[in-house]
Amino acid sequence: PARTKKMMLLGGVLSVALLAASGLLERAQGLVVTPAVPRRAWLQQGGVVVTGLALPANGLVKGNAPPPKSGKSGERQRCRDIDECEALGQLKEDALTAAAEPFFVTSEGVRYRDVEPGSTTEAGVARGDVVRLKYRVMRLGKRSSDNLSGEASPVFSLGYGEDDDAESDVLTARVGDGELIEALDSAVVGMKPTGKRRLFVVPEKGWKKINASCSAESNGASNTGLASAGSLDVLGQAVVPLAQVVDNEACIEDVRQPQPRNFGARRRLARRFDEGLLVEVELMGRVPR
Repeated sequence: PARTKKMMLLGGVLSVALLAASGLLERAQGLVVTPAVPRRAWLQQGGVVVTGLALPANGLVKGNAPPPKSGKSGERQRCRDIDECEALGQLKEDALTAAAEPFFVTSEGVRYRDVEPGSTTEAGVARGDVVRLKYRVMRLGKRSSDNLSGEASPVFSLGYGEDDDAESDVLTARVGDGELIEALDSAVVGMKPTGKRRLFVVPEKGWKKINASCSAESNGASNTGLASAGSLDVLGQAVVPLAQVVDNEACIEDVRQPQPRNFGARRRLARRFDEGLLVEVELMGRVPR
Protein backbone atom coordinates (compact mmCIF):
# COMPACT_ATOMS: atom_id res chain seq x y z
CA PRO A 1 0.00 0.00 0.00
CA ALA A 2 2.80 2.50 0.81
CA ARG A 3 4.42 1.79 -2.53
CA THR A 4 1.10 2.31 -4.27
CA LYS A 5 0.65 5.68 -2.56
CA LYS A 6 4.15 6.77 -3.64
CA MET A 7 3.39 5.77 -7.22
CA MET A 8 0.12 7.68 -7.16
CA LEU A 9 1.82 10.78 -5.72
CA LEU A 10 4.58 10.64 -8.33
CA GLY A 11 1.96 10.27 -11.07
CA GLY A 12 0.13 13.33 -9.80
CA VAL A 13 3.31 15.41 -9.84
CA LEU A 14 4.09 14.30 -13.37
CA SER A 15 0.56 15.15 -14.49
CA VAL A 16 0.84 18.65 -13.08
CA ALA A 17 4.23 19.15 -14.77
CA LEU A 18 2.86 17.98 -18.11
CA LEU A 19 -0.13 20.29 -17.83
CA ALA A 20 2.15 23.25 -17.03
CA ALA A 21 4.45 22.40 -19.91
CA SER A 22 1.55 22.12 -22.33
CA GLY A 23 0.24 25.47 -21.17
CA LEU A 24 3.59 27.12 -21.86
CA LEU A 25 3.76 25.56 -25.30
CA GLU A 26 0.29 26.82 -26.15
CA ARG A 27 1.24 30.36 -25.14
CA ALA A 28 4.36 30.34 -27.28
CA GLN A 29 3.80 31.71 -30.78
CA GLY A 30 5.25 30.00 -33.79
CA LEU A 31 6.75 27.05 -31.92
CA VAL A 32 6.78 23.69 -33.74
CA VAL A 33 7.52 20.49 -31.86
CA THR A 34 8.85 17.66 -33.93
CA PRO A 35 8.18 14.09 -32.99
CA ALA A 36 10.91 12.10 -31.35
CA VAL A 37 13.22 10.32 -33.79
CA PRO A 38 16.32 8.20 -33.30
CA ARG A 39 19.51 10.18 -32.77
CA ARG A 40 21.24 8.69 -35.85
CA ALA A 41 18.28 9.49 -38.14
CA TRP A 42 18.05 12.99 -36.68
CA LEU A 43 21.72 13.63 -37.34
CA GLN A 44 21.49 12.28 -40.90
CA GLN A 45 18.51 14.52 -41.66
CA GLY A 46 20.17 17.56 -40.11
CA GLY A 47 17.00 18.38 -38.25
CA VAL A 48 16.35 20.23 -35.05
CA VAL A 49 14.16 19.35 -32.17
CA VAL A 50 12.54 22.70 -31.64
CA THR A 51 12.54 25.66 -33.98
CA GLY A 52 10.73 28.92 -33.50
CA LEU A 53 10.51 32.59 -34.15
CA ALA A 54 11.47 35.28 -31.66
CA LEU A 55 8.61 36.75 -29.73
CA PRO A 56 7.91 40.45 -30.32
CA ALA A 57 9.28 42.82 -27.64
CA ASN A 58 6.75 44.55 -25.43
CA GLY A 59 9.04 47.55 -24.68
CA LEU A 60 9.96 50.41 -27.04
CA VAL A 61 13.71 51.00 -27.31
CA LYS A 62 14.62 54.49 -28.54
CA GLY A 63 18.11 55.85 -29.04
CA ASN A 64 19.38 59.43 -28.96
CA ALA A 65 18.10 61.61 -31.73
CA PRO A 66 20.80 62.97 -34.10
CA PRO A 67 21.79 66.62 -33.54
CA PRO A 68 20.09 69.17 -35.75
CA LYS A 69 21.98 70.38 -38.78
CA SER A 70 23.78 73.64 -38.20
CA GLY A 71 23.01 76.61 -40.32
CA LYS A 72 25.42 78.44 -42.55
CA SER A 73 26.68 80.54 -39.65
CA GLY A 74 27.87 77.40 -37.81
CA GLU A 75 29.46 75.68 -40.74
CA ARG A 76 33.23 75.35 -40.75
CA GLN A 77 34.93 77.39 -43.38
CA ARG A 78 37.16 75.41 -45.72
CA CYS A 79 39.99 76.77 -47.77
CA ARG A 80 40.99 75.55 -51.20
CA ASP A 81 44.67 76.55 -51.24
CA ILE A 82 47.40 77.79 -48.92
CA ASP A 83 46.80 81.46 -49.70
CA GLU A 84 43.14 81.18 -48.79
CA CYS A 85 44.02 79.28 -45.60
CA GLU A 86 46.47 82.02 -44.57
CA ALA A 87 43.82 84.67 -45.25
CA LEU A 88 41.28 82.84 -43.09
CA GLY A 89 43.86 82.44 -40.33
CA GLN A 90 44.64 86.15 -40.45
CA LEU A 91 40.95 87.00 -40.13
CA LYS A 92 40.70 84.82 -37.01
CA GLU A 93 43.80 86.42 -35.50
CA ASP A 94 42.44 89.90 -36.19
CA ALA A 95 39.19 88.96 -34.45
CA LEU A 96 41.09 87.68 -31.40
CA THR A 97 43.23 90.81 -31.34
CA ALA A 98 40.18 93.05 -31.47
CA ALA A 99 38.73 91.19 -28.48
CA ALA A 100 41.98 91.46 -26.47
CA GLU A 101 42.92 94.17 -24.01
CA PRO A 102 43.82 97.53 -25.56
CA PHE A 103 47.43 98.61 -25.86
CA PHE A 104 49.06 102.02 -25.48
CA VAL A 105 51.97 103.82 -27.10
CA THR A 106 54.49 106.01 -25.30
CA SER A 107 55.61 109.38 -26.61
CA GLU A 108 58.74 107.65 -27.93
CA GLY A 109 56.62 105.20 -29.96
CA VAL A 110 56.92 102.12 -27.72
CA ARG A 111 53.85 99.90 -27.69
CA TYR A 112 52.87 98.35 -24.34
CA ARG A 113 50.01 96.71 -22.46
CA ASP A 114 49.43 96.44 -18.73
CA VAL A 115 49.10 92.83 -17.59
CA GLU A 116 48.61 93.84 -13.96
CA PRO A 117 47.91 97.47 -13.04
CA GLY A 118 49.73 97.42 -9.72
CA SER A 119 49.15 99.47 -6.60
CA THR A 120 46.18 101.82 -6.49
CA THR A 121 47.58 103.94 -3.65
CA GLU A 122 51.10 104.73 -4.87
CA ALA A 123 52.19 107.09 -7.61
CA GLY A 124 53.61 105.86 -10.89
CA VAL A 125 57.27 105.82 -11.85
CA ALA A 126 58.75 109.13 -13.02
CA ARG A 127 62.02 109.92 -14.73
CA GLY A 128 64.81 110.08 -12.22
CA ASP A 129 63.34 107.34 -10.01
CA VAL A 130 65.51 104.35 -9.11
CA VAL A 131 63.44 101.24 -9.74
CA ARG A 132 63.77 97.55 -8.87
CA LEU A 133 62.65 95.29 -11.72
CA LYS A 134 62.13 91.67 -12.65
CA TYR A 135 61.86 90.85 -16.32
CA ARG A 136 61.52 88.27 -19.06
CA VAL A 137 62.86 88.83 -22.57
CA MET A 138 61.02 86.60 -25.05
CA ARG A 139 60.85 85.83 -28.73
CA LEU A 140 57.45 86.36 -30.29
CA GLY A 141 55.45 83.39 -31.55
CA LYS A 142 53.88 83.05 -34.99
CA ARG A 143 50.39 83.79 -33.66
CA SER A 144 51.23 87.15 -32.10
CA SER A 145 49.49 89.52 -34.49
CA ASP A 146 49.69 92.57 -32.20
CA ASN A 147 53.26 91.81 -30.96
CA LEU A 148 52.01 91.81 -27.36
CA SER A 149 49.97 88.62 -27.00
CA GLY A 150 50.10 84.98 -27.97
CA GLU A 151 52.82 82.43 -27.39
CA ALA A 152 56.44 83.38 -26.80
CA SER A 153 59.69 81.52 -26.13
CA PRO A 154 62.20 82.77 -23.54
CA VAL A 155 65.52 84.36 -24.44
CA PHE A 156 66.68 85.36 -20.96
CA SER A 157 65.16 86.51 -17.69
CA LEU A 158 65.90 87.74 -14.18
CA GLY A 159 64.12 87.21 -10.88
CA TYR A 160 62.15 84.06 -11.72
CA GLY A 161 64.76 81.36 -11.20
CA GLU A 162 64.65 80.37 -14.86
CA ASP A 163 68.09 81.42 -16.08
CA ASP A 164 70.73 80.63 -13.43
CA ASP A 165 69.25 83.34 -11.22
CA ALA A 166 67.36 83.44 -7.92
CA GLU A 167 63.77 84.51 -7.47
CA SER A 168 65.02 87.24 -5.16
CA ASP A 169 67.24 88.82 -7.84
CA VAL A 170 66.20 92.22 -9.20
CA LEU A 171 67.61 94.80 -11.60
CA THR A 172 68.17 98.22 -10.05
CA ALA A 173 68.42 101.16 -12.46
CA ARG A 174 67.62 104.86 -12.70
CA VAL A 175 64.91 105.76 -15.20
CA GLY A 176 65.79 108.35 -17.82
CA ASP A 177 69.53 108.18 -17.16
CA GLY A 178 70.54 105.92 -20.07
CA GLU A 179 70.96 102.82 -17.92
CA LEU A 180 68.08 100.92 -19.59
CA ILE A 181 67.50 100.14 -23.24
CA GLU A 182 65.46 102.87 -24.90
CA ALA A 183 62.19 100.92 -25.13
CA LEU A 184 62.20 99.87 -21.47
CA ASP A 185 63.36 103.31 -20.31
CA SER A 186 60.28 104.76 -22.03
CA ALA A 187 57.69 102.11 -21.12
CA VAL A 188 58.51 101.85 -17.41
CA VAL A 189 57.40 105.45 -16.83
CA GLY A 190 53.98 105.44 -15.18
CA MET A 191 54.21 101.91 -13.82
CA LYS A 192 53.09 101.35 -10.23
CA PRO A 193 54.61 98.98 -7.67
CA THR A 194 53.57 95.29 -8.11
CA GLY A 195 52.45 96.18 -11.63
CA LYS A 196 53.38 94.08 -14.66
CA ARG A 197 53.72 95.45 -18.19
CA ARG A 198 54.44 93.94 -21.61
CA LEU A 199 56.22 95.97 -24.26
CA PHE A 200 57.30 95.33 -27.81
CA VAL A 201 60.96 96.16 -28.39
CA VAL A 202 62.05 96.87 -31.95
CA PRO A 203 65.76 96.21 -32.57
CA GLU A 204 66.65 99.91 -32.83
CA LYS A 205 65.18 100.57 -29.37
CA GLY A 206 66.55 97.39 -27.86
CA TRP A 207 69.83 95.55 -28.30
CA LYS A 208 70.88 96.53 -31.82
CA LYS A 209 73.38 99.34 -32.23
CA ILE A 210 72.69 101.73 -35.08
CA ASN A 211 76.08 103.16 -35.98
CA ALA A 212 79.06 102.63 -38.26
CA SER A 213 80.36 99.76 -36.11
CA CYS A 214 77.74 97.43 -37.59
CA SER A 215 78.92 97.80 -41.20
CA ALA A 216 81.06 95.14 -42.85
CA GLU A 217 83.86 97.56 -43.73
CA SER A 218 84.35 98.76 -40.18
CA ASN A 219 84.64 95.16 -38.94
CA GLY A 220 87.36 94.25 -41.41
CA ALA A 221 85.10 92.08 -43.53
CA SER A 222 85.71 92.12 -47.25
CA ASN A 223 84.45 90.44 -50.36
CA THR A 224 86.90 87.57 -50.81
CA GLY A 225 85.38 86.19 -54.00
CA LEU A 226 87.84 85.71 -56.85
CA ALA A 227 85.55 87.21 -59.46
CA SER A 228 82.12 88.58 -59.99
CA ALA A 229 79.17 86.25 -60.36
CA GLY A 230 79.05 84.57 -63.73
CA SER A 231 82.80 84.60 -64.38
CA LEU A 232 85.09 81.55 -64.43
CA ASP A 233 88.13 80.60 -62.43
CA VAL A 234 91.30 78.98 -63.79
CA LEU A 235 89.61 75.59 -63.84
CA GLY A 236 86.69 76.90 -65.86
CA GLN A 237 84.19 76.67 -62.98
CA ALA A 238 81.74 79.40 -62.11
CA VAL A 239 82.69 81.56 -59.14
CA VAL A 240 80.19 83.17 -56.75
CA PRO A 241 81.57 85.93 -54.52
CA LEU A 242 81.33 85.37 -50.80
CA ALA A 243 78.85 87.42 -48.85
CA GLN A 244 80.01 90.19 -46.59
CA VAL A 245 80.40 89.11 -42.98
CA VAL A 246 79.35 91.33 -40.12
CA ASP A 247 80.57 90.75 -36.56
CA ASN A 248 77.41 90.40 -34.44
CA GLU A 249 79.23 91.31 -31.24
CA ALA A 250 79.97 94.76 -32.65
CA CYS A 251 76.25 95.33 -33.27
CA ILE A 252 74.84 94.09 -29.94
CA GLU A 253 74.16 96.61 -27.19
CA ASP A 254 76.10 95.24 -24.23
CA VAL A 255 76.00 98.17 -21.80
CA ARG A 256 72.38 99.17 -21.32
CA GLN A 257 70.24 96.89 -19.19
CA PRO A 258 68.81 94.32 -19.15
CA GLN A 259 71.66 92.02 -20.16
CA PRO A 260 71.99 88.21 -20.13
CA ARG A 261 74.11 86.83 -17.32
CA ASN A 262 75.42 83.53 -18.71
CA PHE A 263 76.87 82.16 -21.91
CA GLY A 264 73.72 80.35 -23.05
CA ALA A 265 71.57 83.44 -22.64
CA ARG A 266 74.14 85.59 -24.47
CA ARG A 267 74.11 83.12 -27.37
CA ARG A 268 70.31 83.24 -27.56
CA LEU A 269 70.36 87.03 -27.60
CA ALA A 270 73.06 87.03 -30.28
CA ARG A 271 70.69 85.09 -32.55
CA ARG A 272 67.66 87.32 -31.84
CA PHE A 273 68.98 90.83 -31.16
CA ASP A 274 68.10 92.08 -34.65
CA GLU A 275 64.42 91.11 -34.47
CA GLY A 276 61.49 92.44 -32.46
CA LEU A 277 61.36 91.00 -28.94
CA LEU A 278 58.72 90.91 -26.24
CA VAL A 279 59.70 92.14 -22.78
CA GLU A 280 57.55 91.53 -19.71
CA VAL A 281 58.67 93.67 -16.80
CA GLU A 282 57.47 93.65 -13.21
CA LEU A 283 58.01 96.62 -10.92
CA MET A 284 59.00 95.35 -7.48
CA GLY A 285 59.42 98.79 -5.98
CA ARG A 286 61.39 102.02 -5.94
CA VAL A 287 64.47 103.01 -4.01
CA PRO A 288 63.72 106.04 -1.82
CA ARG A 289 65.49 109.19 -2.90
